[in-house]
Order: sequence, then C-alpha cells, then structure tokens
Amino acid sequence: MSSRADAVRLDRIAARVRAAVESVAASDPNPTDPFRGLYVTDELALAIARSEPGLDPDARLALAAERLGLDALDTAVLAVCAAPELNPVYGRLYAYLHDDVTRKLPSPGLVARLVAGDGVAPGEVLARFARDAPLRRLGALRLIDERGQTPIADRAVKVADPVAALLLGADLDETHHDGRLRREPVPATAHGRDDALRGLRALAACDTQLPLLVVGPDAPGLLAAALGAPLLLVDAADAGDAGLMRDARLVAALEGRRRCFDGLEALDPGARRSVLRALGAMDERALVCGLGHDAAVALGDRTAMVIEVPLPTFAERRAAWALHTGVDHVDDVAAKFRLSMSQIADAAEVARHTAAVEGEAAPRGEHLDLGARQASSGRLGELAVRLDPAFGWDQLVLPEKPLEILRSISGYLRHRDLVLSEWGYGRTVARMQGLKTLFAGESGTGKTMAAQVLARDLGLELFRIDLATVVSKYIGETEKNLDRIFAAAEGSNAILFFDEADALFGRRSEVSDSHDRYANIEVAYLLQKMEGYSGAVILATNFRHNIDEAFLRRLDHVVDFPFPEPEDRERIWRLVLPDEAPVDADVDVGFLATNFKLSGGGIRNASLAAAFLAAEDGRVIGMRHLVMGVALEYGKLGRLTLESDFERFHELVRSPR
Repeated sequence: MSSRADAVRLDRIAARVRAAVESVAASDPNPTDPFRGLYVTDELALAIARSEPGLDPDARLALAAERLGLDALDTAVLAVCAAPELNPVYGRLYAYLHDDVTRKLPSPGLVARLVAGDGVAPGEVLARFARDAPLRRLGALRLIDERGQTPIADRAVKVADPVAALLLGADLDETHHDGRLRREPVPATAHGRDDALRGLRALAACDTQLPLLVVGPDAPGLLAAALGAPLLLVDAADAGDAGLMRDARLVAALEGRRRCFDGLEALDPGARRSVLRALGAMDERALVCGLGHDAAVALGDRTAMVIEVPLPTFAERRAAWALHTGVDHVDDVAAKFRLSMSQIADAAEVARHTAAVEGEAAPRGEHLDLGARQASSGRLGELAVRLDPAFGWDQLVLPEKPLEILRSISGYLRHRDLVLSEWGYGRTVARMQGLKTLFAGESGTGKTMAAQVLARDLGLELFRIDLATVVSKYIGETEKNLDRIFAAAEGSNAILFFDEADALFGRRSEVSDSHDRYANIEVAYLLQKMEGYSGAVILATNFRHNIDEAFLRRLDHVVDFPFPEPEDRERIWRLVLPDEAPVDADVDVGFLATNFKLSGGGIRNASLAAAFLAAEDGRVIGMRHLVMGVALEYGKLGRLTLESDFERFHELVRSPR
C-alpha cells in the first residue's frame, strides 16, 4: 500500500481483492479437484476478479468516514467489510478466499490480509476490530460467531445496516422502523421564542459534561433549534437495551444527530437506574427532555443543568395560529387553549382540512376550536366521563346574580392570558392562572347544565369526575386517585367538573378520630391539585354548609344555584316543551309552574315522561299527560300527590285504594 490514504479509494480495494484471488489461484495444490462444483473454482474466481467488479460510492464512503470520525485506515477497513453489501460479487470472492462457499462475509483475518502492506502491519489492521476501537465502539462493524467455536480472527464481520444503507444511498435499513428511535428535526422557525432559545443556546454551549435537562412541552424542538442539529429521541424506558443504545449511537453519528433521552418522568424509581447508567456511559454530554420537573426528580442524585421552557405565551400562540392557518381571527382560540407549538401546528391542520371538507376557503372559529380540542393532550377519557356541551346561555334559567358570575367565569377563561400575561397582572397579583369554582345548590338546580353552558361558550371539553368514586376509605388511596386524574388532565385544556363533592367534604364536619383528620388532609390535597391545574376546575355540592370558610376563601368563585321560583319554573317548562312537539291547547304552563315545586331537573324529567305517555296514547301532549308526568316525578322523590297541589287533576293521579 503506497499510503494509508490509498486504502480509502474503492478501486484500490478492488485491485487488492483481485491480487489476493490471483495469488490463491496460482498456489492451488489440486486444480483437478472433482468437488469443485461445491465451491467457487479458481477459474471462476479469476474471471470475476479480472472483470473489475465495481464499487462506486466513494463520496458516500467519505461521508460515512467523516460522520463516524474515522481515519484513513479505519475507512479502508470499513470499505473492505462493506464491499459485499455494495456488490454481491465480493461475497463470492470472499467465499473463495476463505475456501468456504458459505462464508461470504469478510473476517478480521481476511481484512488484515487485504489491507496490510506498504507500512501497515496486519496486527495494526486487526487492532481496528478491538471492542473500544471506533468501528466497534460506534457499532459500525459487528463480529458474528454463529457456530460458537470460531476463532476471533475468522469470525464473520457484518457492517451495520444503517452504514450499509448510507453507502448504498437508499433508506433500506429496517432496524428502527418500530418507532423506538424517533427523529426530531430542526424546526424551520421558533415562532418568536427568542428568550427561550437564548437561554438554551447559552447552556448548551457550556464547557461541561453535566447533563442538560430541558423541561417543557416544546423541549425537543427548541433543543434542536438551540443546537442547530436534529435530535434522535430515545425513550428512557429503552435505556437498558444495549443493542438499541448501540444502534442509537450509530444512527445519530451517521445522520448528524444528537442523542436525547425523553420520557424519564414516566419511569418508576427502579427502572431509572438503567437510564442513569446509560447517561454515565455516554462519551458526550447527555441531553434529556422532560415534560415537567418530575424529570429532574427522576435524575436522583445525578446533578444536571436544568432549564424550563414554559408554554408559549399568548402572543406566541397567536402568531403561530395565524402562521399555520392563514387567518387573522385567532385571538380567541389562542387565548382559550394553552397548546405547545407542535400542538398548534397539528390543530391548525385539523382546522384547515375540516373547513375544506365543508367547502370553506378558510377555517372559521368553530374549526379552530375543534382542531385545538383534538390536539389537546391528556388521557381523561380513561378516568372521567365526557359531557356533551349541548346547552347555551338561553337555555339556562337562573337569577341574575349567579348568571353574572358564570359570565365572568367565561370572560376570565377567555381573556386571562391577555390580562395576566400581556397586561402584567400575573406578575403584580402573583396568582395561578387556573380557575377554582364551587357550584352549590340542590340536586336538579342546574349545576351540571351550567358547566355544559360554559364549555359550549368557550369551545372547551368538559369531563365529569364523580368524587364519590375517587374517595377511598383506605388512607392514601384518595390522593393516588386524585393524582391519576390530574396527571391525565394535564395539557387537556378541559373543564374538570367534580360532581358529588359532598363525598369528600361531608366527612370533615368534626375532627374526632384519625380518619376525620385524614379527611382534612384529603381536602387540602384536592385544593393543592386544583391550584396546580392550569384550566378550570368546578366542584359541585348539594350542601354548601358542609364546606368551611377557610376552604371557600381559597376558591375564585362560589356560584349558588337556588331552587327556582314560580316565574323561573314557568320559563323552564316552556323551554323543555320543544317547538316540534305536538302540544295540546289545554296545556296550562302557569298552573304547572305555580302548583308544582320542582327543580329544573325535575321539570325536564316530568316533561319527558309526559311525552312518552302521550306517544303511547297516540295523542298530542295534553295537560293530563304533563300532570301524570309530575306525579311520576313526585313518586321518585317520595312526595305525596296532594289534592291541594293537583286540584282538578287529582283524580288522574290519585293512588287506587
């Protein structure tokens, strides 16, 4: 070999293989072997070698060498080992040189024989196959011992699939298509997140081996932007998989990516040890992305440089929505939904396509809300019941004061970012940006309906959680249940409606034993989780007196739902009798509202029961059906059907003697 650099050229490799074949053929002791058909003959090997089998991708070989940090001799070794991948003819020639038709891959001994010479000793070539040498350490070459007894120098050498794919210039590598290695590109634009990027760039440039932990929903994209390099994301749960870690290292090197772990906060403490070992074994600065500070806790005693990348501000979200949708009316959706930049991009795509399907040139507000809801993360559907926000303000019958409070709640959730962030009130009043509300009133007075009205008005999802199913008699279980609910709700932008709050508050009127004291702790824990949630949380109770003043003072709003007065009951009766329903002229709504003291829910039930009675009779809905519907509702409530209430209709509903 005239120089180490000559070994890099693929035509030099072809020439050396040809020379080796000619040497073996010239020294064949038995040219008339009758079993020549079972292997590559001298004549065939010479013919193949002298045909100058091509090895074309010199440029791709140089690129692989550059990305793997290989010197000229390592590159020559890689070229010899990769030759069968680039041209199958070399597999037959290597089988001939091994004197074994089944051995089409090179061996360290054969590579040393082909590369050594001109100042390069065979031992120096063999040293390039050491476990800690670049080619083996990076996973570019792997030694295979299928028989289990093959001498080291005779073991097959396999070029890793990602390397072969790069040299072939085609994405033929199937190793990582199971999604365990995920690619995060450098974003085309950071959408004005200059402050976050400045901080990230400064920490990324520090001359230290301390891990860099980036916390926030947009962490991977912003880290890639700060580094100016795409990332290869590895789930922390896979950190103990040595094969995958080796593949990740190789793929990252070949594609010019930086390895980054994520999902650390989702691991249980026992599984975190393998991640810490993997971080410690890295020969470059470890990068970690997390959704929250739980990722920093998961690092345990391992010191890391931590930077929090908060959710985009209202102004940043507004700019991103406008960019991705091409419309200007984005203030409302940007204010109501706290989404990451990637979520906004996905939401905008949903909105654009939905509008196009409906024949619209550009998305409207309802399309934007739909996209935002679908892009919102969270697993609440596993733990709570989604309520359809089927009611509007005109269907909610309440006195003026509670209606005023409900409209102020809607206004707060719609404009909180404008007031707290852009107008600076979040800094001066130092408060959380979520909302904690109590709805108090008898059953059927409209608490659930009011929550549905708010959800519809704001275009948000509404989930109902029955606190009676969350509270446990076992100490500590209630907190675990609450943790699961609020963890699932994180990032959902949903309104959380905790029904049957009396299941928790009804247990703490007097502190007489350890369970009573623990009930106080559970209530405090619920309040803590409510304060940490960025959206709206509504508690519903039938008995306001069960809740002490100290708890009420920490809520943002308390809405009382009074039992409806006669004029309100009349409005409700008129609302629950649909325009499409066949109603007889004898129906006296004033009589129904004045004589029967029912809540809004009771009136709805009575009206529906009357409709089915009328349908069964094959007639229009008459007064007799409505009165009988009321009687059925009275029976459910355990109330007597008194003649003073039912007057002239009492005979219809009187129980038989």
